[in-house]
Amino acid sequence: MHAALSRMKRWLLHEDEEPRRAPRSTQPEVIVHYWDGSAPEGRHLRDISESGAYIYTPERWYLGTIVRVILQGYKTATREDGSTVPSASICVPARVVRHGSDGVAVEFVFRSEEEEQAFRLFLAEIPAQPAGEVQRQAMSRKEGQALIEFALIVPLVFVLAVNAVNFGGFIYAWITVADAARAGAQYMTSLGPMTTPAALATVQPLVQALVSSDTTSLPGSTPSVAVCTNRNGAMTPAGCATLSDPEPTMYTLATVDVTYTYNLWIRSVSFTGLPGTIHRKAVMRMLQ
Repeated sequence: MHAALSRMKRWLLHEDEEPRRAPRSTQPEVIVHYWDGSAPEGRHLRDISESGAYIYTPERWYLGTIVRVILQGYKTATREDGSTVPSASICVPARVVRHGSDGVAVEFVFRSEEEEQAFRLFLAEIPAQPAGEVQRQAMSRKEGQALIEFALIVPLVFVLAVNAVNFGGFIYAWITVADAARAGAQYMTSLGPMTTPAALATVQPLVQALVSSDTTSLPGSTPSVAVCTNRNGAMTPAGCATLSDPEPTMYTLATVDVTYTYNLWIRSVSFTGLPGTIHRKAVMRMLQ
């Protein structure tokens, strides 16, 4: 019961079970050779034990693949003829059990107890490598890869950030222009009798000043404002674009039409999907 609860806890917390079954040497003085169709090249490894090791390699063999590897010690011995040979070496079959970002983990497969005992003697003759060299090489590769990924992603993030600011500025301008048109129409309805055709020339500058005041936060040019009324079918000024009231004898329609040319907040990168002009109109009724 306790074991089942422990496994469930590890699963919920995404904790991997420790796969190691024997003490491991993290930085051994060992290199590994395997044949891949070309000249064998010595590869570094880490976390070697009597049961397996992790090999730094670009190969990604299928899980379960049996690879015959030759393990050699860093240190060498000198022969009588002056040549050098590895201080210790052994050939063992290994099964691929896991893939990593920079290599593969293998499990040693021994055919007999004598072969396993010989491998133990080999490990006993190999001292641990001074900490740092292989790890520094692996970290250097990882840091170089991270730097390249960062350099590739920065321009994309910059473009996305700039376009987000410009799109947000467009939404802000749209809301500001709509609110300014509505405020201008409400101001006209509050004036009442002053919106007669004769007094409209006096009212229009006041409405324009109100709309300009409400849109001062927008960058670029000042919005253009058109003010007109529809009094029982009589348009003032003549030909202005406004609606028709279903009760023309009782009400006068006050119309405020605001047009603003949108300017990008950050112009280094344009967002082609945004329209260049924002046009909002507000229409309200006034009692005659």
